[in-house]
Amino acid sequence: MSPTFYQPMFSMVAPSWHMPRMAWLMCASIQVAIYLATLGFTAGCTATGGTRIDNFPMYGQPEIERPAHLKQADEAFILRVDGLFDSREKASQAWFAEGERFMSQGNLDYAMRRYNQSWLLDPDNYQPYWGFARVLLEQGKLDDAIRFFEKAEAMVYDPYQKVALLSDMGSAYTYKGKQVRRYFSKANEKFSESTELDPDYENAWHRWALSLYEQGDYLGAWEKVSRAEKIDADSFSDAFIKDLEREMPRPRLLEDKNN
Repeated sequence: MSPTFYQPMFSMVAPSWHMPRMAWLMCASIQVAIYLATLGFTAGCTATGGTRIDNFPMYGQPEIERPAHLKQADEAFILRVDGLFDSREKASQAWFAEGERFMSQGNLDYAMRRYNQSWLLDPDNYQPYWGFARVLLEQGKLDDAIRFFEKAEAMVYDPYQKVALLSDMGSAYTYKGKQVRRYFSKANEKFSESTELDPDYENAWHRWALSLYEQGDYLGAWEKVSRAEKIDADSFSDAFIKDLEREMPRPRLLEDKNN
């Protein structure tokens, strides 16, 4: 029986962030939302001809040349935001947080727009690239998503959030592994790095189990299920456990370890 791909479990819509950071992110997101509601201001939305480009990562640059009037709008946006935060770095993080809010609602268009503004405020911030990748993955643009995941990984300066980023990358490589099997090894590498950085990050163990199921490594999947269930006993759906049991009964040794 060919394995069912548990795509909903790999969804990038649910936030991947480590939760202790969410309190600051939520406050920052609220501040951004109030700002946008008050001013109704958005950095340049359309290129010549009326085509929206704010739903493309980095406004389509460098492939799409930024018109002069949109460059002016970008500069005006940055100047207005400068008065709200201590630095553009913090402003970029706040706009990223607002993108996360839209992402959690499944509103990919608005999420991309906020990630773009986050990038505009601080191109050296790894977060908007991470956001770009997650939106692109949801849109099925797998190769582009992987490119931005890899860019975010190269730039990430927060080891605490790198744990979640690596887990997301493992999911993206799993998708790619369905097309080119050698990417499964990349997925395993990223999940391994994530769990080494934080063995208590249940999401990485959870996604690794799903990935190994896709790879046909059912014993490995059971091992990761066991690790995830030690952190959260309700980590997996009944449907996934039944399908895994259909392929291979739960090893008795792992049952004994969990009891």
